[in-house]
Amino acid sequence: MIARWGIALVSPLFAQILWQDLETAFQRARYVDRLLLIYIYTPWCSPCVMMEQNTWSHPIIANFAAKNFHCIRLNAESRDSIPFNGTLFPYLPELHANQLAYLLLEGKMEYPTLVLMEPSGAVLLVLRGYIAPRLMDEVLRYFAGGFHRFMSWETFKQTYPSQL
Repeated sequence: MIARWGIALVSPLFAQILWQDLETAFQRARYVDRLLLIYIYTPWCSPCVMMEQNTWSHPIIANFAAKNFHCIRLNAESRDSIPFNGTLFPYLPELHANQLAYLLLEGKMEYPTLVLMEPSGAVLLVLRGYIAPRLMDEVLRYFAGGFHRFMSWETFKQTYPSQL
């Protein structure tokens, strides 16, 4: 905080999500009952870069996601094998993608993609394409609050509109 002419100016803190690896997040989700938020991207994808700059770095989005989800950032084209739930998923050269990304995306290799998953491994949502901060705020609040269990998306949007 900077005081100047008797006015307090608050400088926003840099918002950042501390991304976890998938296996660690999946294990933690069994003990801390939160959904897994899996952000699937590639380094060359310009909408992915836009999401990093506009959505994931937004202070409200970053803080809410970090407090309410186990956050995973998954490079779909990672050549490293990825351990998940007792299975090692390899890179598939013929697809230029990791097998886990291929399975989570149901073979539709579009980036970026947001996958929300129960701690049990059940996929709740696969949302493809760039997601603006306002829509991301609504989606995260809908799922983190458990509203998806008893309220339609349309009703939620009318009842709890984003403040962004």
